[in-house]
Amino acid sequence: MNFEPFDTGLIAQRLREQVPALQFISGAADYAAVKELADFRTPSAYVVFAEEVNTGKFPATPGVCFQSTSAVFGVVLALRNYREHFGEQMHQEARQLVGAVRMALIGHKPASHGASTVGWVSGAVLDYNASVLLFGDKYQLHNTLHRD
Repeated sequence: MNFEPFDTGLIAQRLREQVPALQFISGAADYAAVKELADFRTPSAYVVFAEEVNTGKFPATPGVCFQSTSAVFGVVLALRNYREHFGEQMHQEARQLVGAVRMALIGHKPASHGASTVGWVSGAVLDYNASVLLFGDKYQLHNTLHRD
């Protein structure tokens, strides 16, 4: 790695390896291309880069070789919504898939020089209709930008 942003493709690959129940795993471009909830394939996951921020340490000398960052990314899950009659927003199968994704990512150290382990930040229902539920989790890791 160098001064490039964190590669979320490493997260998508981890999900492909660890969560076989997901039929489709992609990135931000495919997520943005879907115009209506009914168009999402279920169950699927979309790994979306959110932001990268400085951890508060700035270079003190010229020719700096590394910079510490905090990289934030999201995983949006498109899940089957069974339209619960009891007012529940998430069926057991959907909860299990959210749990499987979290299990695959929390504590995982991506194969990227300078990346720390992944930590979970938050999760929420983003949208739903009678057939599709969108659930988003936000994750964070520390990453070191450096010269090769």
